[in-house]
Amino acid sequence: MSKGKAFLVVGHKNWGKSTTLKALTGGKRPRRWEIESIVFFIRRMSNDDYPKDFLKLVIKFDSDDKPYVIAALCPTFTDEKKLPVIRAILDALKRKYKLFFFVLQHKCKNPKRIITEDEIDKLERYGTVKVFHPERARPKVIADAFQTFVMKYA
Repeated sequence: MSKGKAFLVVGHKNWGKSTTLKALTGGKRPRRWEIESIVFFIRRMSNDDYPKDFLKLVIKFDSDDKPYVIAALCPTFTDEKKLPVIRAILDALKRKYKLFFFVLQHKCKNPKRIITEDEIDKLERYGTVKVFHPERARPKVIADAFQTFVMKYA
């Protein structure tokens, strides 16, 4: 089994992760999406919605069946209750995939809320990180930047 590649849009709850993925897919909600002849499995719901279900899903991932994955991720490192689950999710993904994190540094509708340097440092331990800095960017602009990031490493 060879390692696949997982591309994660990172932000906290109601941060714009799913909206970014919806813009990426032209408003559709497919399970699979093709970008430049590469088929990606897409998971919009992140670990901040149903953490244990998300963990079960990533444990089941098979990089031979789903070599390219796009998903949303909430960096719940500061919540002691959720810390074991986020670590388990990232460990499970890292065993099967090279990880690429596209971090939405600012909450879309409240740019004063940010992903911290400490959270970014923790993600860097698992894979490649790109921080998207523009404040109040439209979902399409974010999706285009995310797609460029994905294609750089796909």
